[in-house]
Amino acid sequence: MRDFVAAHIGFTGRFNRAVRRLDREGGPAILAAQAHFHFGEQLVIPIATGHLTTRLRDNISDRGRLRWIGTHFLDGSDWSRIVEPLEKSSSHTEIVELIETRQDFRAGARYQAYARRIKDGATVKRNRIAIDTIEKLDNFFEYYLALIADIEKNGIVPHSDLGLRGQTGRRHRWTRTLWQDLAERDIGVAIDAEGRLVRHTNGKHRTAAAVALGIERIPVEIRLVHAGWLSRQAERLGLSPAAALLATLEEARTTGWPAP
Repeated sequence: MRDFVAAHIGFTGRFNRAVRRLDREGGPAILAAQAHFHFGEQLVIPIATGHLTTRLRDNISDRGRLRWIGTHFLDGSDWSRIVEPLEKSSSHTEIVELIETRQDFRAGARYQAYARRIKDGATVKRNRIAIDTIEKLDNFFEYYLALIADIEKNGIVPHSDLGLRGQTGRRHRWTRTLWQDLAERDIGVAIDAEGRLVRHTNGKHRTAAAVALGIERIPVEIRLVHAGWLSRQAERLGLSPAAALLATLEEARTTGWPAP
């Protein structure tokens, strides 16, 4: 409730001031939930899948302290050490392997590595779920086979139209927590200091599937914006930072990213 109220009372002024401050001083500002409530579906744009080649790691060192970068919508920190290729993500590797092996997934290197750990008495943690039997491991891979099959048939659809519950059915619901289903949104991206899109938070497996399957366009949700880029964009357009962000996203819906 507090975030919802903050998203509608004095939000634009706080947002514009925060962009200018972060551009000078660095650090984070504006809770992501407040930006989501304020901007809503205006943050969702279609992009060419080829624009997503990197991802943001979950945590950043800021003024000597480690913090999760998903808390806020604006950030002015140096991201150079937390941007890495998509291929370094375990989720990405799992999906690529599944697309290559399909129903023969037990022959894949990732599956076999997990199976060896389980047989040695270890527990594999994936999606915040403990996988401690081969049956659970099989179900985990079968869940994502269902996701891949749906994406091959329908592409990546906006989450408002079809959530993962609809994409994969109920057969392997235990492979994801209820909270994950309720909190699932469109593929998340960040806009970095140079205006490039970087995968961020939601949609690791869907992004991997879209890339590996050659899906040309996908809907994404802007979840984080670098204050340095937005400050320069606002100055170039002659608009306030909030207005510049919305104008840029509206243009991107028409002409594609990067928007002029």
